[in-house]
Amino acid sequence: MKKLLAFGAVLASLWSGTTFAETLRFSSFEPPQAYVTSNILTPWAEKVAAASKGTLEIQMFAGGTLGRNPAQQLKLVEDGVADIAWVIPGYTPGRFDEGTVAELPFMVTESHKGSLAMWKMVADGHFKGDYEKFKLLCVCVSIPAFIGATKEIKEPKDMSGLKMRAPGPTQLAVLEALGAVPIGGITAATLAESISRGLISGSLIEWVASETFSADQVLTHYNTAALGATPMLVLMNKARYEALPAEAREAIDQYSGEAFSDYFGQEFDRYAASTRERIVEKHKPQVIDPDEAAVESWKAALVPATEKWIAARENGQAIYDAFGNALQAVSGAE
Repeated sequence: MKKLLAFGAVLASLWSGTTFAETLRFSSFEPPQAYVTSNILTPWAEKVAAASKGTLEIQMFAGGTLGRNPAQQLKLVEDGVADIAWVIPGYTPGRFDEGTVAELPFMVTESHKGSLAMWKMVADGHFKGDYEKFKLLCVCVSIPAFIGATKEIKEPKDMSGLKMRAPGPTQLAVLEALGAVPIGGITAATLAESISRGLISGSLIEWVASETFSADQVLTHYNTAALGATPMLVLMNKARYEALPAEAREAIDQYSGEAFSDYFGQEFDRYAASTRERIVEKHKPQVIDPDEAAVESWKAALVPATEKWIAARENGQAIYDAFGNALQAVSGAE
């Protein structure tokens, strides 16, 4: 009798048009209170759920609760452990390779324009391969990375012989061109410890990452020459997306793509500026903002890094030129 009543309740719900929300698992390797997770990713998830007409819930799994290693995030989505994840492609070299063009020095000047240009590269068909295997929700970049170190860095020659960390091959090549000893394999989560133990003298970094991962507590000197941005992705398992009800897919689409890249970039730029102020006030590091003449010396030293990136790819020059044009296009649209 109880089984019949339960079956009747299910039929009644179906006949009444009641829908049951699908739950998506959104993985972030950041602590839940970190800015990107708490002020960009989580509000995005809430907006999508609210627009889904009751068909969708998005549950945030921050702090590595589905997988602690930042390099693990992509595999979580591929294996279906997470439905959505915030991914740093530099931790999985060889994947999303075209997007590493944003890591080249003196291309990206800010997160907003850089992120819009990255999405334009997707929309115009320049980014293929792994980009086509997922439902892309956001393709974006940080503000340009610069030098954070435990000693003063005024000009390129000051980098000679220093053990310096970067998150991926392209920025490691930037360090190599400057005469530093490039060190890979150190994730943001272990950066501060590596510096405090003297394993490295610093890293290519930007303000938000420095504070989020406590590197600001051990870095004493910064030189803000724009040495290449960090590409970032918010992506979704494509099969999971395609299996969702139409209302859920429409809600995701409404807040994804160019809209998400635009939102991410504006928020990141705003927060990076306030983070710089906070770090300077709290820790009082030396900060060198190179003048025009100094910038030209950094650019000259880094020509080999750009040439190496272009030469290593069959379509390297085409991607490089297209990204430069995309940056000009989004700048002209403002």
